[in-house]
Amino acid sequence: MAQKIFLAFLWHQHQPFYKDLKTGKSAMPWARLHATKDYYDMAALLDSHPNIRMTFNLVPSLLVQLEDFARGTGTDDWLEKTLLPANKLSKDDKIFILKNFFYCNWENMIFSNPRFAELFEKRGRFATRDKISRAAANFSDQDFLDLQVWFNLAWMDPHWRETDPKIAELYKKGKGFREEDKIYIVQKQKEICGAVSAKHKELWEKGQIEVSTTPFYHPILPLLCDTDIAQMSMPDSQKPRKPFHHPEDARHQIERSIKYIESAFGRKPKGFWPSEGSVSQEAAALLAQAGLSWIATDEGVLFKSLERENAPFERSDLYQPYWIETPQGEKIQAIFRDHSLSDSIGFVYSRMEAREAAEDFIRRIEKIADALPERETPPILSIILDGENCWEYFKNDGRDFLNHLYRGLASHPGIETTTVSSFLEKYPPKKTLKSLWAGSWINNDFAIWIGHPEDNRAWDLLHEAREFLAETSKNRDKNDPALISAWESLYIAEGSDWCWWFGDQNSTAQDGVFDLLFRTHLKNIYQFMGAVPPQKLDMAVKSKERKGLEVEPSALISPRIDGLVTNYYEWRLAGVIHASFAGGTMHQAENLLASIHYGFDLNNLYLRFDTKKPLKDLALKSVKFRIDFIEPAEHQLEIFWDEQESPRMIYANPAGELRETNSIGAKKVVELSIPFNDLGTAVDGPVEFTVSALWDNLQIERWPYQSSIRFKRPKEDFGQDLWNA
Repeated sequence: MAQKIFLAFLWHQHQPFYKDLKTGKSAMPWARLHATKDYYDMAALLDSHPNIRMTFNLVPSLLVQLEDFARGTGTDDWLEKTLLPANKLSKDDKIFILKNFFYCNWENMIFSNPRFAELFEKRGRFATRDKISRAAANFSDQDFLDLQVWFNLAWMDPHWRETDPKIAELYKKGKGFREEDKIYIVQKQKEICGAVSAKHKELWEKGQIEVSTTPFYHPILPLLCDTDIAQMSMPDSQKPRKPFHHPEDARHQIERSIKYIESAFGRKPKGFWPSEGSVSQEAAALLAQAGLSWIATDEGVLFKSLERENAPFERSDLYQPYWIETPQGEKIQAIFRDHSLSDSIGFVYSRMEAREAAEDFIRRIEKIADALPERETPPILSIILDGENCWEYFKNDGRDFLNHLYRGLASHPGIETTTVSSFLEKYPPKKTLKSLWAGSWINNDFAIWIGHPEDNRAWDLLHEAREFLAETSKNRDKNDPALISAWESLYIAEGSDWCWWFGDQNSTAQDGVFDLLFRTHLKNIYQFMGAVPPQKLDMAVKSKERKGLEVEPSALISPRIDGLVTNYYEWRLAGVIHASFAGGTMHQAENLLASIHYGFDLNNLYLRFDTKKPLKDLALKSVKFRIDFIEPAEHQLEIFWDEQESPRMIYANPAGELRETNSIGAKKVVELSIPFNDLGTAVDGPVEFTVSALWDNLQIERWPYQSSIRFKRPKEDFGQDLWNA
């Protein structure tokens, strides 16, 4: 190698904030389980490699969750089901365990352990709830006890087999576990959760690592400052209905994070990995004002910034630090990750033999160094990626790969590992960027978090909740615990993790859990403030496959509103929700509705409700139907039967004004019409609503379940494409 190159690892350690502030329970176990498998041992591995230097980026909201488990105040369903005696499990407990206790990498965490694999095959690899229910009858108490142990044991890093005799003994034993074995593992989990921060503090004090951080609840800072900034990289994308513009929230998330790290580790962080490497000029200014020395983001942001400045550049320009200067004159240093080399660890090397992968990584660094021009400042190559998610795809949890890699780097004469701050203290930037591109590490834009209708819907819900909270906070004591919890719930809902799963870019088996948790955090805002959450928060943001559930309208209709299906054709081209087959209602046995038909002409929305039992056989004075509009917001219709069992329909507009309308018929079915002009909906404007059935004023079902009926007010040519196809 012609010149020395400095290598800056930054391992980003983060999990979504799974805890519901009202119940105190976490929706998922991953913060706790990644602590035992990744967070502690990733740092502890450096004890065996004293000459390696690197940066760990610790997100405060992760550390808060680990502290919670360490104190014994944190819990989740997985932990609670683990602790239940195997011979006392209910049928529902058994179904939960068989469904959820195989959530891990099959090849490296299940099949490598014969008893765990045996139990997995006994359940079935791809098991529906019905199959799981049947399989449960074939599992003995000992089977369930072994499964309770193995799920938690498989999430223990090999480090603990080497250092904890009891964990090593359990791995060797393999089966026939006892109840006290579970208790030991859970106590060990708590111990490890409590040791994560302490281990990083120890290494930081020794100078072997540096701790950087991220905004407290991992929000996308540029979008908190101004959602319109997404238009820089996504000029044709759709915007939320109203812009979210709260740089004060971004500042709060930054400053609180810095204070937390200082309190936990005894010193302030100098550096920041903004969530998802997301930066903008406004966000950079806030970070500089907070007293930070440096930030990190992706190479694509650098090259887009250089393009924006019309500056000639080459790939070699990546391997140096830069000053970022804002229009107000603030300055902060920045490094930019090598995208390909970082992603090779995350997505490629797990498929290679450990030594071969480590050697390939070092060869690629050598090749980069040899191609770089000689400069006054030595080059720095930044490797930045998640520090936990990839390792379950590696053999031996990545431990073999990292040991080979660290040994190779420590002995290499031309590569020196470094913390970011120590490099910048010796070699400050020589170049300045005055026009910072607004983007993230993914495609240099924000498309994962905004622009898709589901993402925009989430931003709209967040905006509405914040407006509500700001208004209701005005006359409250700022030290009111309920008010503090409401604001805390808002900051949690601002996190990036929820929109990660909205839209069509990413999906997981737990999509519904993340969706529900986002809406739960928003609901908590209203509930902490003593208000009833909007019904729209009961509906999933993420669309679900509705094949067989919904047929969309295919042409204009004009049915007679008489409560009778006058002829076959009047509703034939309408949309329909088959409620009785959709599942998921609150009280399935009590369903009132069998189907909901909906359609329109140019001026009116038409609805038809078919009940499971004939209307004449229902105690109609106990029945209500309610239509809640999301678009246009806050319009509502309520249908009920008076003392003479005559149908009535009351319309409420956003101002709360009520008026009765007689455009309803109820004999065999319930039919009604609603003028689009009454809703204030323009041609081609959005219409979105749900239908609820109530019994004695208690909502017993809502359709579509966790979704909504959505369409646009039709134009004159609606449906013509069907006939011209």
